[in-house]
Parts: sequence; structure tokens; C-alpha cells
Amino acid sequence: MRRVIIDADVLSVQAAVVNQKAIRWGGDEEGERALWTLHAFEEDGEATFTGMVQNLIDKTGADEALLVFSDKVNWRKTVLPTYKHNRSKTVQPLLRSHLTAWAQETFPSISKPNLEGDDVCGILLTRARKFGEEIVVASIDKDFKTVPGHHYNFNTDTFFEVTEEEADYWHLYQTLMGDTTDGYSGCPGIGPVAAKRLLDKSPTWDTVVAAFDKAGLCEEEALVQARVARILRASDYDFKNQKVKLWTP
Repeated sequence: MRRVIIDADVLSVQAAVVNQKAIRWGGDEEGERALWTLHAFEEDGEATFTGMVQNLIDKTGADEALLVFSDKVNWRKTVLPTYKHNRSKTVQPLLRSHLTAWAQETFPSISKPNLEGDDVCGILLTRARKFGEEIVVASIDKDFKTVPGHHYNFNTDTFFEVTEEEADYWHLYQTLMGDTTDGYSGCPGIGPVAAKRLLDKSPTWDTVVAAFDKAGLCEEEALVQARVARILRASDYDFKNQKVKLWTP
């Protein structure tokens, strides 16, 4: 049986956005100021969301889907308080919260305490590989190159396979590069060309530490970046106690 694990936070946002409509009231008379309002119908958002899920099942040839949602508490903020701090001011589309709650009641879904949806996807995928289960993760997140397994990017409509060696490489690459969108800086002065040059020569933790040292930062600071950059794998999670095992090189 083939199963698709869907990064469903994305679906909630996308389905909410496309069903949000703006109306301009008044303003037709000379000198009259108009009033703008936003509205969205729940049933329209639900229909769009359902269609997206079915499309992903069809695209991946899956027999069933499992939707993954992020918890409201994020473990990365305990490692790096500035993680995703810039997103707190982002105005969410009207239907997002409703669609998330509705989807969790309507479809087979999962969410784990303190984990982002990406982490749950990574854990499920790498655990399934261990037991020989056929699973594909569907997401639009570029960071899934750091997770070994079979992936489908529904933004670019592409399938790709990531080996464990490739996943480890991209994790170190992401540690050096950082991600301003997610609020972690990586190694100062390192861009994509420099990161690739360093890791192509020696894709090791020592290479990363040396780059941070050259930038005037210690290994502990590099480790903070590495931990928040890493999408969790099954080996990074304590299933019994439902706690993250912080990555150690």
C-alpha cells in the first residue's frame, strides 16, 4: 500500500487565500470614501481543500493520505528564540484556522506536541523507510532535501528521491546558509557558492565549524544553527516521551 504524507499547513493557507474575496462598498459618488471588506465562505474553502487532497492522492498514485499539521508550540523557539519571529506579524487569510480545524476532523490527520508539520513528515518518512513501507511526502518546502526518502513538490509538480548522504549534505549546507524567512542567520559571509565549494571539498561537521570559527563564532553557535535547520528524522525523536532529541554531530 502506497501512502502520501501531506504537509497540510500549506493546503490550509492556499485554500483560504484563493477563496478570500474583497468588496468595495460605496465610493461611487464624487467625494465619497469607500469601505473595503474581506469575506470568505467556509464551504468554498472546504471544497477547494478537498480537491487539493484528492489531486495529491491522484498525482502520487497513493492508496490513502495522511494530513500533517503543525502544533501551536514550536520546539525550535527554545533553541533559538528568534526562530520565525518575523512571521508573528503576518496577517493570516480568513479561513485558515477554520480549514485546519475542519480538516483535522474530516481527514486522517496527525499533529505532535511541539513539532512543526515538516518534522512530523520527516519522522514518519524516515521511520517508514526503516520498515520498508511505501511513503511519499508531498510538500512545497525546499528544506525537504535534508530528509532522506521519496518526495513530491506540488508547487513545481516534480518527484525527487533523497539519499541519506544527500540529506546530510543539504543539512550542513542549510546550516551554513541559514534561512532569513525562518529567522536563523547561518554563517556570516557564507553564500550559496561558498557553501557549496566548502562542502563539495569536505562535507563534514568540521568544515562547518571551521567556517563559523573564521567568521568569529564558536562551535556552540554553529550547533544552534544546525539544530534549527534540521527537519527531524525518526532518529531525532523520542517516541515514548514525545520529545525532540537535539541533533549532535
